[in-house]
Amino acid sequence: MDSRMSICLFTAALLFSTNGCLLPGSKKDVSAMGTASTTNMTNMIAESPKVKKAEPGPKRNPLPKTEIAFGELKEAEADSDAAKREPEIQARLRDEARQAYQHAIKIDPKNVDAYRHLGRLYAKMGDCERAFETYKKAMAKYPKDATLWYEVGLCHHRRKEFAESVRCFNKALELDPENRDYHKKLGFTLAWMGQIDQGLAHLTRAHGAALAHCNIARVLIEHDDHQRALQHVQLALRENRDLPDAQVLLAWLEGPQRASGASLGRPVQ
Repeated sequence: MDSRMSICLFTAALLFSTNGCLLPGSKKDVSAMGTASTTNMTNMIAESPKVKKAEPGPKRNPLPKTEIAFGELKEAEADSDAAKREPEIQARLRDEARQAYQHAIKIDPKNVDAYRHLGRLYAKMGDCERAFETYKKAMAKYPKDATLWYEVGLCHHRRKEFAESVRCFNKALELDPENRDYHKKLGFTLAWMGQIDQGLAHLTRAHGAALAHCNIARVLIEHDDHQRALQHVQLALRENRDLPDAQVLLAWLEGPQRASGASLGRPVQ
């Protein structure tokens, strides 16, 4: 009898275990274990090291070259055909370019490229006084920068101050004797002033003899000196018989186009 009772009790305990049943009072034990576990987890979180939020660092100024690039972009937009049809938009874009170049100078007061861009922008806007002032500041730091002398010469040229522009172009060539752009501009300026031989020498350095004679001929045509212009066209053809520019000029000087005043277009520069 006792053995049968023991077997029954063992079987009942096994069934309770298999079915997941809990004995009376077991829920309290489980609840107590869950509460203890939650408390321990809360304590662990509280005691764990807290990660501090990164404090914002000091604001950094953009690089001067970034400001210059932005200014160039705005200047290009201002020179677009669309902006040319909207003067107010063009003025706003150029003002944004000006501010960018000035900011570049503020970041780096020795940035000669920023001075050059700002001076060119002022000159393009017809504000030669501010352009001269900008170049003057740059040349105080870089008196042997050939491009600055050339830019100042262009400003004088725009104001038809040819003698002063020639002085600046000559100074630029002293510093950079092989620069073709400097030779071209100086050659055209001298020729326009009537110093044909000196102008021809510089244009020859820039273009070669044949094209130099063609450009001298164009300048002479502008001054209504057609006889001397024809002489230079013939000299150009002697240098290069197949030069298209010389053939066009010869046809114009010897044909009815001359009498009608037909345009020859701009000289090759």
